[in-house]
Amino acid sequence: MDWFKAIVVICLPIFLVSCATGYQPLNDSSGYWDERIEPSSNKFTIGYDGNKWHSNPVNQKERVIDLALLRSAEVALENGFKYFIVSDSKAYTEKTRLLQGSLPSNTTSSRLKRNASETYQIKVIFKTVNYVELVEDLRTNAVMQSGEFKDYAVYNADLVVYTIHRKYNMNNGELMPNFEQYVNIPRRSTSQQSIYPGGGRVRTNPK
Repeated sequence: MDWFKAIVVICLPIFLVSCATGYQPLNDSSGYWDERIEPSSNKFTIGYDGNKWHSNPVNQKERVIDLALLRSAEVALENGFKYFIVSDSKAYTEKTRLLQGSLPSNTTSSRLKRNASETYQIKVIFKTVNYVELVEDLRTNAVMQSGEFKDYAVYNADLVVYTIHRKYNMNNGELMPNFEQYVNIPRRSTSQQSIYPGGGRVRTNPK
């Protein structure tokens, strides 16, 4: 039974760490953060750190990207903006070793310990440029038509907040109590709406 106890002891922290990435301000393990690049500017840096896992959480990447996009939309709305673009983006997996030293034994227990000594964390960083209003000619098909950010995707902040809340059922199908501060969104199926222009993923530099 000693081997069984060893598996339980090692696996317990794995189960504790490897839970679905939630949505909250950055704490010791995960969450969002943001900063204004310059005082009174319309440019922000937005980040989201996903949960730490004991195996590569490739299936969590879309969720972490979506949560970073959600925070980008919230920051836009909180500062009086209606639209934003992602001028630059970075998504990567950070690998951290928790224990030092070698584990030469090839027993089941040692192999589990070796796996548990490493954590993987998906991190996403966006740089956003925000707009109070954009005339229709400049955002045809939700894409900037001219200027420095020509061909960049244009995101409607209200729609991003609404769609991601619905996508992940973040409020049990109900809008957040403070959602009334945002522009009302028609209550139609999210399958009829897309926060990703052209049906694609987050679009930044078209080059």
